[in-house]
Amino acid sequence: MGHYSDNCSDDLDTFWDESIHKCVPCHQHPQNPIQPGHEFSPNCGMHDDGGRSEETYRKCAAQTFNNGRFVKCQPCSSCPPNHQKLSECNHTTDTQCCGSRDQTGCREGVLGTTTQQVQQSTTLKVQMSTSNPTTAKHTDQTIRPPDVNHKTAWIVLTVILVLSVLVFLLFIYIKKRRGRSRAFCIRDKENKPCFKVSLNCLPSDNILYTNQQSWSSRGTAAVNEEVALLQSETRNLEDILSPDLQSAPLQTVLDNLDVLEELVILLDPEIPGVKNTSHLASRWSFPATWITYTYSMRDSKSPLRAVLEGVTTKHPDRTVGQLARLLREMDRNDAVVVLTKLTLFKVV
Repeated sequence: MGHYSDNCSDDLDTFWDESIHKCVPCHQHPQNPIQPGHEFSPNCGMHDDGGRSEETYRKCAAQTFNNGRFVKCQPCSSCPPNHQKLSECNHTTDTQCCGSRDQTGCREGVLGTTTQQVQQSTTLKVQMSTSNPTTAKHTDQTIRPPDVNHKTAWIVLTVILVLSVLVFLLFIYIKKRRGRSRAFCIRDKENKPCFKVSLNCLPSDNILYTNQQSWSSRGTAAVNEEVALLQSETRNLEDILSPDLQSAPLQTVLDNLDVLEELVILLDPEIPGVKNTSHLASRWSFPATWITYTYSMRDSKSPLRAVLEGVTTKHPDRTVGQLARLLREMDRNDAVVVLTKLTLFKVV
C-alpha cells in the first residue's frame, strides 16, 4: 500500500497537520469519525501540503468488516465445527454463529462464541502524538469484558471454604460439649464404683476439684456416706441432725464450701429415676422457667447454689432442718448425711 505523506510515511493511519507540524491520527480529526463498513485511506488520502489524492475513506474489502469500532477493517470470522452459521459476513457485521447445543434457541442478532472472542480481543489502535513531529507512539488499548466465569468460581470457592470452617468449628464445639458431659465413676480403695457424676454438673464458682487426690478423697468419703446412709434410712431426722444444725439458717450451707460442693455433686446431676436440684427447687415453689434457665447456665454456676442463694435471699428465716426434711421427702438421704458435716460459725 502506497502513501501520500512523506512526513507520516511510517504510519499510514495518520496525516500531516501543517498547523501543528505533527502527524495526527485520521480518526482524531473532528471531520473524520470512524465509519462502519469503511476504513481510512493511506494518510487519510492527504499530502503534506494539504492536497488530496483520494477520499478519506475506503470501503471494506471482501471478507472484511468494520462495525464502527475499528480503524481498520477486520477479517471475517469462520464458524467453528459443530456451530451453525446464522448469517454471512458483510461490510458492517461479522459472521454470526450459534453453538450446536443451542440450535433450538438460535435467533438473528446472536453472535457465536468465536465472533465474540474476536471482537473482545480486537485491538483499537490509538495514535498518541509526541514531541517529535515525524514520529508517533502507538498505544494498544484492548477493552475486555469482566471474566464472569472466573469471578463466579471464586465466589463459589469462597462460600465452600467458609461453610467448611463453620462445620469444623461446630464439630469441635459438639465434641467438646460431649466430652464435658460424659459421666465418669468415682471408685473407692477396693475399686468399687461409689457414684457417678457428670462434668457438666460440676460447680464452677470456686468449688471445682482440681486434682486427682481431691477426687480420691471424695471417693473414700462417698463410701463412708454410703454406710451412714444405710444406717440413717431407719432413723429419725432428729437422730441424724442435732437440734443446733436443724435450727441453723440455710445460709450455713452456703458458708460451708466443702459441704456445698459435696451436695452439688450429689444433687445437680440429672440421673433418670433420681430426684435432683430441679425437684428441690420445685418444692420451694420456683417456677419451671426459672429452673430450666438455671440448668441451662450450669456451665458457669451450680443450679443448687443458685437455688440456695435464691431461697436465703427471699426467705432468710429458712433453716437447715427444712432443707433436710425436703431431702428426706425426695429420698435423698445421702444428701442429708452430708448435712451432718456442717460447721456452725459463731457470731462474735
